[in-house]
Amino acid sequence: MAQSPIGTCEICVQAPGSQYCKQCRQYFCNNCKTAHLRSKMARNHVFGKRNEIGQEEELLCRHVNQQLFMCLDCDFPLCKTCLVENHNGHNVEDLDKIFSSLHDQASKAMKGIENDFKRKSGGMKTMTTSYEKESEKLERSILLQGELIKSSVDKMVSTIIDDVRKSRGNVKKHYPTCVDDAVSTTCKKWQQQLDEIRPKKATGKTVFEIQKLLDEIKTMELPNLPDVPTVRYSAKPVDEKIIKDLLGGVKFLSFSKPNPKSKELFLVPEGSGYGLRFVGGKDVNEEVYVSFVSSEGPAAKAGLNQFDRIIAVDGKQTKGLTHDEVTSIFKNAKGKENVSITITPFQQ
Repeated sequence: MAQSPIGTCEICVQAPGSQYCKQCRQYFCNNCKTAHLRSKMARNHVFGKRNEIGQEEELLCRHVNQQLFMCLDCDFPLCKTCLVENHNGHNVEDLDKIFSSLHDQASKAMKGIENDFKRKSGGMKTMTTSYEKESEKLERSILLQGELIKSSVDKMVSTIIDDVRKSRGNVKKHYPTCVDDAVSTTCKKWQQQLDEIRPKKATGKTVFEIQKLLDEIKTMELPNLPDVPTVRYSAKPVDEKIIKDLLGGVKFLSFSKPNPKSKELFLVPEGSGYGLRFVGGKDVNEEVYVSFVSSEGPAAKAGLNQFDRIIAVDGKQTKGLTHDEVTSIFKNAKGKENVSITITPFQQ
């Protein structure tokens, strides 16, 4: 126990220590007392005023190395001498027995927490394995969708390219090559005639031949050629949003995130049961609700209240179960050190 001047709080060692914790055997100021009672381990501790503790301090056994008993009425460890002198007629228990009992309780409580953690971690491992398999399946679906989109794009590109090539072939095919050949043939004939006339002497006859050929050339009319079509390609910018819409979206859902309105409590079953009654179930088309809580029972000690909605018992969901099936879960879990119960607290 911390040592401090008489009259001073043994926690902050500043304010007057007017409040005495009987379990911790320490003096507290009012502020430290309030903080102490808010802690989970000390919420049930009993306080008395300094002037009320004088008589209790007179009953304290100072023979620490000789203490063999525990006075259950005063909550003091005792030696044989102090037992006879100051605690005669009180309820007394062997100190070793109390120590062993508390040790067993602490060990059981620790094992209960450990087993509950193992149960939860085992469930998490199962969900993790399930998530990995689902994720791999999802990956294959995304890749398949991507391949389908690429295949569709390739098919569309191929179709457009084929159309362009066909158009090019049609233009080439329908260009007036026959007219071109006819003009070339006529020009060749004229060239041949010119070549034959050129070596001749300039006479009236040869001049007349050349004049006639010239008149024929001048009267030659070229055929009208068809207009050649034009082609354009209007490329659009690649819009990633459109591609994402085609691929679809992925939603990452948390299957282990608890309901923010729910909480998990732990019941320690007693011989009489859990100290609660409930109503509802699938057979009456209702959720499962707490209808009664015994004031001194395990349910009340765990923090359960009337009208709380029971979501799960011992890790098993109550949704879709009948009243008898929920009752069976409670019965089957009764042999455990503690039983988890997940609830949605009743909002008044």
